[in-house]
Amino acid sequence: MTRCVLVALDGLRPDMATPALTPNLCALAARGTRFANARSVFPSETRVATPSLITGCRPGGHGMVANTCFDAAVAPDRLLRTKLVADVLAMARGAESPLQRPSLAERLAPAGKRFALVSAGTHGAATLLHPAAGRLGSFRWNVEDVEGETAAAVRAAFGPTPPAGVPNAARVDFAGRILLEHVLPVLRPDVALLWLSEPDIAFHYLGLGHAATLAALRAADAVLGRVVAWRDAQPDAAEIAILVLSDHGHVTGRGKRSLAVELCRAGFRAGEGMGPDIDVVVAPAAAPGMWLRDKGLAPQIADFLAAQDWAGPLLARDPAILPAGRAFPLALLGSAHARSADLVATFAGSEAADGWGLPGNAGFDTADVPEGGGMHGGLHRAELATVLVMQGGPCRAGAVAAEAADLTDIVPTVLHMLGEPTEGMEGRPLRAAFDAAADAPPLPEVLDLPGGFLLEAMRAAPGGRLYPTALRRAG
Repeated sequence: MTRCVLVALDGLRPDMATPALTPNLCALAARGTRFANARSVFPSETRVATPSLITGCRPGGHGMVANTCFDAAVAPDRLLRTKLVADVLAMARGAESPLQRPSLAERLAPAGKRFALVSAGTHGAATLLHPAAGRLGSFRWNVEDVEGETAAAVRAAFGPTPPAGVPNAARVDFAGRILLEHVLPVLRPDVALLWLSEPDIAFHYLGLGHAATLAALRAADAVLGRVVAWRDAQPDAAEIAILVLSDHGHVTGRGKRSLAVELCRAGFRAGEGMGPDIDVVVAPAAAPGMWLRDKGLAPQIADFLAAQDWAGPLLARDPAILPAGRAFPLALLGSAHARSADLVATFAGSEAADGWGLPGNAGFDTADVPEGGGMHGGLHRAELATVLVMQGGPCRAGAVAAEAADLTDIVPTVLHMLGEPTEGMEGRPLRAAFDAAADAPPLPEVLDLPGGFLLEAMRAAPGGRLYPTALRRAG
């Protein structure tokens, strides 16, 4: 295989990839291999998912543990928001990147192969997807870029970037133009990644089934259709693989609340920075993190959360700060790192249909997403399920693979197709994409979690990595 093009549709739920909404994606899946058991990582947030994709490692390996996090050594008085490139670079503490594993571009470079990124997402996310762009002299462009040679060259060739919108269809289309009219035909990278910010933005702010949301999803699918048409018109089309993915799904947010406010009402001193009057730093999210001034507070916080009907099971970086059985270890999800919160709360969701008739509701703690908006970050089935389709090159045609997969397995698969090594990655090449005999149904597993909850999960092989699938109440 000579080249590979990855297209990410941020936040796309697999059950919304239908012929009516995503005809191009469905047509591509019919020609290639669709992975029916593809999953995100935990927390199922974009700036956790993107490093997991690009390094082939889970958060405990690469070190980006949440979209919003706290690091007293970097910013003791505030939270760090990784959508902002300034905060991403602050976390790097003088290094090129805060990532503690090499990216895809860095793995390709020694073999003389090149990676290019075109992103309609945030500047922070683009930096995490291609942190070594400057050092390697390779292409990285993001819709938020306003400075630098690449931004100036794109502006001169294509005009100004459209303003951000909800939906963000104009920027999605613009990013597609840059890929199709410049990156693929002129730069001809060995691997290109096009990151589309829809349907994620519309999901968040309009809701999963809003008419404008569905239009945004169709617009993103139309860009994919143009990518497929470009590839099919190339003389070496048979040697160019297209991989389509989403980084997480979405659940409808019901029961919006602030965990920091709830903790303060219960008598804890909670806030968004470790000031003299704060004992618990809380990072709002679908799975809010808590950093404790005194680990001795952990049992009291656990008792408080256990009494709330909206709270799900508690997770911990070091479960030893609680009595046995009170918290589930983040390490079992591949999410324990020195940057991780001491405790991570979850919200008790349900499989009940939302107002759009789609299964799934869950509580959340995010200021800018409205009640009823789409959310992700937790362990709900709808948040963890992702789209993964591979077509072209050595990929099987008309296949549905049962093999367990998550974001960390995608780049190892790309490297395998290009004949490059994958040592040092937690993920593995998904051989079911190429060989029907290599496909094996996942091994199901159910784990008991604190507070009367169960975690449905799977493994690719006995003793292998755990792939979380869904959090649910026992009984």
